[in-house]
Amino acid sequence: MSGVCKAASTIGAVGRGAKQLDAEMLDGFAATLGIRVAVLAHLTGIRPSGEHREPAPEVVDTASLIWDIRHLTWDQEGELTAYAEVLGRK
Repeated sequence: MSGVCKAASTIGAVGRGAKQLDAEMLDGFAATLGIRVAVLAHLTGIRPSGEHREPAPEVVDTASLIWDIRHLTWDQEGELTAYAEVLGRK
């Protein structure tokens, strides 16, 4: 989704404050969260990499969907997946 590939332990370390956020990870977090890089850079004080690119609209939509469904139960997620598959066949 973001083009940045980091281990879950590295991402967790950033979240816990055990590892410093860097420009590459800033780009990845921005894409994954569906936030403009400039906004996240301003909030964190980290300068974005020179290679950063704004996420495509479908990436922003996917990140938003993931954020919205994070509190669903396993059963609710299964029902939503089944419903999406039905809609995809039409």
